[in-house]
Amino acid sequence: MKNRSLWQILAFYAAASWVVLQVVDVVKDNLGLPDWVFPFALLLLLVGLPIIVATAVVQGRHAAGGPGSGADHSTSGIEPDSPATEPELSTRRLLTWRNALVGGGLAFVLLAVVTTGFMFMRNQGIGPVGSLVAKGMLAEQAAVVVADFMADDPSLARAVTQAFRVDLSQSELIKVVEPATLDEALARMELPEDQAITHQIAHELAVREGYPAVIEGEVSSIGDGFVLTARLADARSEETLASLRETAADANEVIPAIDRLSGKMRERIGDSYTDMRSDEPLADVTTGSLEALEKYSQALELFRTGRDRQRGVELLEEAVAIDTAFAMAWRKIGVETVGDQARTVEAMTKAYLFRDRLTERESLLAEASYYTTATGEPRRAIRVYERMVDLDQADAWALNNLGAAYTDLSEWAEAEHWFARSVAIDSSVKSINNVATAQINQGKLDEAEATLDIADRLAPGGERGLAARYQLEMNRENWTEAANLAVQLRDENTDPAWTEFGSYALGHVAAIQGKLGEAERHWREATGAAGEAGDAFPAWPLMQVFDLDIYVRRDTSRALAGIEAILAEYPLENMDVLNRPYGWLAFWYARAGDRAASESLIAEMEAEVPTEYRSGEAADDWMRNIEVTNLVSEGRYEAALELVRQVDLPGCMLCRYVPKAQIFDQLGARDSALAMYTGYLELYAYDRAAWDNELRGPTLERVGQLYDEAGDLENAAVYYARFVELWADADAELQPRVQVARARLEEIIRERG
Repeated sequence: MKNRSLWQILAFYAAASWVVLQVVDVVKDNLGLPDWVFPFALLLLLVGLPIIVATAVVQGRHAAGGPGSGADHSTSGIEPDSPATEPELSTRRLLTWRNALVGGGLAFVLLAVVTTGFMFMRNQGIGPVGSLVAKGMLAEQAAVVVADFMADDPSLARAVTQAFRVDLSQSELIKVVEPATLDEALARMELPEDQAITHQIAHELAVREGYPAVIEGEVSSIGDGFVLTARLADARSEETLASLRETAADANEVIPAIDRLSGKMRERIGDSYTDMRSDEPLADVTTGSLEALEKYSQALELFRTGRDRQRGVELLEEAVAIDTAFAMAWRKIGVETVGDQARTVEAMTKAYLFRDRLTERESLLAEASYYTTATGEPRRAIRVYERMVDLDQADAWALNNLGAAYTDLSEWAEAEHWFARSVAIDSSVKSINNVATAQINQGKLDEAEATLDIADRLAPGGERGLAARYQLEMNRENWTEAANLAVQLRDENTDPAWTEFGSYALGHVAAIQGKLGEAERHWREATGAAGEAGDAFPAWPLMQVFDLDIYVRRDTSRALAGIEAILAEYPLENMDVLNRPYGWLAFWYARAGDRAASESLIAEMEAEVPTEYRSGEAADDWMRNIEVTNLVSEGRYEAALELVRQVDLPGCMLCRYVPKAQIFDQLGARDSALAMYTGYLELYAYDRAAWDNELRGPTLERVGQLYDEAGDLENAAVYYARFVELWADADAELQPRVQVARARLEEIIRERG
């Protein structure tokens, strides 16, 4: 530094300081050190600045020949200054470049020692800086209940609770209990659906369910600003484990304040600084608008309590109008508008496009939902859910959804495996019922009943459990009990979606037993409930009458008249193109032998519906299925058989039997027809009621006839008897067929003694 001006030294110090700070920043990030390391280093450099300046001045004077420098002035003609005083000599000996460099080095050694000591104490749970996990006060991966924050404004309280829960859910060390799981726990506590998760309720719930800790909070208004506090407490003793606070200058600062508060809580729990720094700010993974967040939170509350689903959707729409990139709200719209395919697809697509505005977990959920709902690609969804499970082996939600994706492929053993893994982590009633459904589809009916008994103990009389038991009893051919369960679903709730399901299910039970008029009345009731629930095409239940006309009544003219009447009441042009049932209508017209109408609908669909929503293997198989039906209606059975062997509709097990059985029957291939017909009758399937409407009675009748023709009177008698028993109380229009079967059954019995 000799012979350098003060400004040169300052420039060098500034450059060196910049390099040092860059190194500190890199080390801080790579080693997961706390944020205060950087400002600590900056402070040390600022403290060193006056020392550097003083050293430069003193050493500069000395180098220039100042007092006591020892320079020779005899030849210059200049009289030497007076000798340096002792204080001046002491100052010069102290402020040397060597001492400055050593002092700077020792300062950063101090920084390293302090930081190392802090991290050691934090990770070992020593002293006030020790993390709660390291101290053993909170187990790693512990499930924590977040109680509702308290505030004078309920809307603000809901928004803060939701935002805090989302931000805290990014923690690698703890699990935030899902709201759906809390709802099931409330039901077990026999509390109403709209019960607030207060301090008292949260602690009682946590103790009952075995959750170790509760977080409760409060939002207090001070002028235009707010004070946010959060307290982590032991669930049983209510001992405070951590108590934190943050302030917001105004409403616009509330979301950043929540972010800081959650960050402090995660730091006290023991999350690594690296993980916390890698997480996006709360505003970036939810919304920066408090108003949009309040509407979103209010909608979630309505969905949770089942009070006004339509209003909930409206609030979500208002939220995305405020923040068009609010991905969480878009995804929730997609989940809640299942009766409106167009809106569901649009919402899931928006959530997918804005998925960078979500936490990593929520982003993956949005991606998987897009593949299952918008593009119909369950295999791609499975790969996404597997990534979620790789990230967190204890993610019960991802495990359950992985099982659901396998159900779309009818891979029931695989589905049961993932559902069961979800239940092992979080005994959700939904997942338990899903296990039962997978077991039903594998014919494990007694196991399914035992599984449903477990679910019923957790949530007695729950709609999902009743629906699963209905499936079970339909597969057992226990029509009376199935009807009783359907009546409960129809009459004992206020949700029109479950009312629709109950009426729809009652129609199935009636139609299977040949009570066609009664079935139609139930399906009209279901159509009314579907309209009340906001379904874009509420006449889906009523369209079942078409199938009865084709396969049971064998009256094509009546079937076509029924379609025309429904389309007159629900014109296609009044629906969004994605809600128009083009594919099904083309299939129904093909069944009725009207190829021209079927092909016209397909052409209109190809012109109106974007390619991405009607492409892929499933869509191609559906088009082949329609062509198979057209060929059968035209009597071109050989061509139909060749094509049907190429069709594999994912998720449809019964599709593998019925079309082939009918084609083999028409071709006179009796043994093959019998194999397909009996395969259909013996298969266990959760959705078989919708097929049995029009097929069970006629199939039993036809199998009896085929065995009779083959001379196998024993089997003929078995199937005639089953048919007669099933349609014993059928409508008068069907009784002649019952009488013929009964008469032939009696003949066989007499012949065989």
